[in-house]
Amino acid sequence: MAKKNVNRKKLLKKQLADLRRAGRVGLDTARGAVETVAHQAETVVEKAETAVEKAVEQVKEVVAEVTSSAASLDDFLALPELEGIAAARLETFYQAGIQSVADFANHTEKELLALKGIGPATIKQLKEKAIELKA
Repeated sequence: MAKKNVNRKKLLKKQLADLRRAGRVGLDTARGAVETVAHQAETVVEKAETAVEKAVEQVKEVVAEVTSSAASLDDFLALPELEGIAAARLETFYQAGIQSVADFANHTEKELLALKGIGPATIKQLKEKAIELKA
């Protein structure tokens, strides 16, 4: 069979039209991808902003707690139930998280003895004042 004679000009026009269509589709796809990425980026930024705001709130709470607890060290030292116990020992307790007489019930004698500067004499003083410790 003889080779079919193809009009070269028509073939090139068809190929050009195909390329243009492909280019448009490519641009539309690219636009869609860009919009999707932009939307996802906005979502990530919003989540990050929310996380930062939460972190800032937590930091503010911690700062408020630290400043309020620093002011209440004097209150802890002035508790009548702890009268007669050296201020340095009370400060050690306070720094260990014992900020009220009720907090002693959360700690064992062994845990208190592990604190720097706390010895058997201090534990004896606490027991004499009827301060209960964890068994």
